[in-house]
Amino acid sequence: FCIPTEYTMHIERKECAYCLTINTTICAGYCMTRDVNGKLFLPKYALSQDVCTYRDFMYMTAEIPGCPRHVTPYFSYPVAISCKCGNVILT
Repeated sequence: FCIPTEYTMHIERKECAYCLTINTTICAGYCMTRDVNGKLFLPKYALSQDVCTYRDFMYMTAEIPGCPRHVTPYFSYPVAISCKCGNVILT
């Protein structure tokens, strides 16, 4: 059940007057995986685990209010459109 999930984040810059709350989507959920017996005998590239990650996403940009002229008021963040279970190599 690796799917886009609603997520609320708070962003701020110490130079700006306000904190901004953004509602977005992130990838979250369960991916089928298993633990391999005999990890000590396998090379590191053989040790992997599926994790929930982005398949398609886009970036949105928000403007933080109350910033002085010398501070860039823009903040970009990813929005999950679709998700997948992807393979990650364990170290």
